[in-house]
Amino acid sequence: MNAPETLRSAAHRAIPIVLLLAAAPAEAQTPESALNADDGTGAVKVCSPVAMPRWRSMIPVPKTWTFLDCMGFSGEMGASHFQLGCVFANVTPHAQKYAWGPVVPIEKAALAKPQPPIPNCGW
Repeated sequence: MNAPETLRSAAHRAIPIVLLLAAAPAEAQTPESALNADDGTGAVKVCSPVAMPRWRSMIPVPKTWTFLDCMGFSGEMGASHFQLGCVFANVTPHAQKYAWGPVVPIEKAALAKPQPPIPNCGW
């Protein structure tokens, strides 16, 4: 059975977002440089489960999610790693509209330090 046209076109629009995924270098971030997911940037928090090198996925998540939620969700999806991301709607012209933290293995050591993207949208 063929998917309805609206579902197929939505899937095709999502493909470029998935192709843009890239790990950003981890750096210290000051609290004043953090952006809230609901402020004027139109930011959306994104959780990306990764099973290297086989597959990756990404899902927009509520602003209440923490890196522990993303790590737990990723483990439940069968991923070996996870990545925190942000997608921005309102940025200055020519500014990057997305940001990714590093790809982090799902393991006990990951509990010690979250790896938010820079700029951060509330992770």
